[in-house]
Formats: sequence, C-alpha cells, structure tokens
Amino acid sequence: MPRDGFDVRRQFWGLNLTHGRMPLGDAVERGRVVGPDGGAIGWLDTETTGLAGGTGTYVFLVGIGAIEDRMFVVTQYFLADLAAEAEMLRAVGDHLRRLDALVTFNGARFDLPLLQTRFLLSRQREYLDDRPHLDLITYARRLWHRPLGGYSLALLEQGVLQVERGLDVPGWLIPSLYVQYLRSGDRMPLEPVFSHNEQDLLSLLALHGTTGETLAQPDAVPIIVDWFGLGRLLEQRGDPDAALRCYETSLTGESEARARWRTALALARHYRRRAERDRLLALWQGELASGVLPAWQALERLAMVWEWQLGDPRRALALAERALAQLDGTDPRPQRRLLQRRERLLHRVTRSGSARIPVAPARTIPL
Repeated sequence: MPRDGFDVRRQFWGLNLTHGRMPLGDAVERGRVVGPDGGAIGWLDTETTGLAGGTGTYVFLVGIGAIEDRMFVVTQYFLADLAAEAEMLRAVGDHLRRLDALVTFNGARFDLPLLQTRFLLSRQREYLDDRPHLDLITYARRLWHRPLGGYSLALLEQGVLQVERGLDVPGWLIPSLYVQYLRSGDRMPLEPVFSHNEQDLLSLLALHGTTGETLAQPDAVPIIVDWFGLGRLLEQRGDPDAALRCYETSLTGESEARARWRTALALARHYRRRAERDRLLALWQGELASGVLPAWQALERLAMVWEWQLGDPRRALALAERALAQLDGTDPRPQRRLLQRRERLLHRVTRSGSARIPVAPARTIPL
C-alpha cells in the first residue's frame, strides 16, 4: 500500500501454521501466562539506520504483529523518503493506539526509546511508556543464557525455538542496505530486510509462547533451560513449590562452584522457611562431601544449622573451628566472620557450664 513517502505492507499468517516447534495459535495462548495485560497485544520490532541510537538514527522500518480475524497479521511501515518521517510515524502512532500492550525483544533499551525519540523530534505527542510492555529479553537472560552461552534471538531460534531461517540478511548489514537504497532508489536489495523483520516478529511470538509454556509447566519443560533461572522466575511469580523443585534439579550435576553456591543458598532459604531441618542439614552435608564448594563454606553453613536450627552450640563450635582451619587467608572477611561466630559460641558453651567441647568427626557429621 504505497503512501506519499512511505509504504505499508501487510502479511497474513494462519494461527494453525507452525513457526519452529509451536503453532502460532498455541504461542498466542501460552504467551498469556507471562502477559502483558490487555486484549489487543502487538509484537513489535524495528529496523534502523544504526545500532547506537541517538537523534541521528532513523527508524526506517516498523513491524507490528497482531491478531486479526484469527490470523497473525504483520504490518510493516517503511520509510521510503526521509522527508516523510513525520507522516509515517503518524501512521505508526495510529496503529499503536489501537493496541493495549506491546511485546518486544530488547525493546525497553532499544526499539521503544528510539521510536520515542523520533516521535519527539517530529513533534508528535506519542508516549510509549504509557502502555503495558513485556520485554522478553529479561526472561531469555534468566532461562537460556547459561545453557546457550548467550541469549540473542539468533541463538534462541537455534537452541530453543527450533527455527531454521535458511538464507537471511545479517542484522549488521541492514543499515548499510538502507543507505544504499537512499542513494540509488533501488528497493530490490532491501527485500531481504522486509523478510528478516517478518521472521523476527514470528520468532518473537514463538518466544513469547515458549516462555509462557516454560513457566506454566516447569515439571515438563521439553527444551533446554537454566533450572536456577527458572526457579527464580517461579519464585517471583509466587510459586515456591515449583521453584524448589527447579533449584533441586539445578543442583544435580552442577560443577561450577559459583553457580552451585547460589543454588544451595536458594535451597537452604526454602528449607528454613519450611522448617525442614533434616533436609537443610543434609543439603550442607552433601555440599561438604561433593567437594565442589570450598570446604570452609559448607562447614560454616553447617555450623549455622547446628546453632540456630538444631540448637547445639557445642557441635556448631566444632564446625566453626574446622571451617577456620580450612581458610587459606586470601580473603579476610570470612575469617573475621568465623572468628566472631567462634567467640559467640565459646561464650554460649562456657555459660552453659560445659567442661569439654567434643570435636565433630572429620568426614561425617551425624544427625
């Protein structure tokens, strides 16, 4: 649909069609698990003259996907003439006002601020912050960064969505293709850019649905996932039972000390809240035996369990002594902390009148 200085293209996809591993209609329904609120949702992606943003960066292609008459409709607004930017943005603004909410991938940091800047420069009162917005990159970072080694849309397509694009124009090339078009007037080299934008929107919808499916069915996740990240998201959503199961799964086979430590801390927090003292004790005994964490960390936590949950300051003191003996002296903070704990426990044991402090066995700490 040519306009004066800008074009509007519309492509229609049936909701029964599959993009990757999921039909589009299923993606729409499952995506509702994570929001955003609103009946009329738009999936938005832009193509620009640069990735740095700023007032010198134009948005030359705005793609908006929405559900219309049981179809996934992709509407693309193309800036054919820079002089017509205000007119194109006016049409984009009219479209956005028909939507209740937006879904993007990195839109909070890139697409929406850049669009907002272009609206302001064209003296149009369009405030994108006023509408609900879900940026899926926050979920992608939590759910897939560790197992995939990144969370770009291209990585997610390959490792999670099971999307095969085939030949596609790389994103870094797109700005130069538009500059070439402005100089030559030949639109043919830009045709792959329209297809790229359309495929981005289809993958955005598929990612929306996959994210919702992962949170709704954490016990039957059919794809690779970061179990700790999934647990954190479920905990934030008020599902501690499912979060606990994810943390327990995450701990199994985790060989990286930092990741294992944060997972063990999350599990310990849940066990304390549930007053499950036996499981809390078994957790830190297991961490001591696994050898992944520094021994002093597990011993310090065991000392805390015996002091506060099991009420045995003598056993706690013995464990604190063992933890101090394991320190290598590179970080003075745990030493100060353990010395304070030992002093407090010594005071408690002395006050109780114990003449002798038994030392816990070196390997096994019985219940």
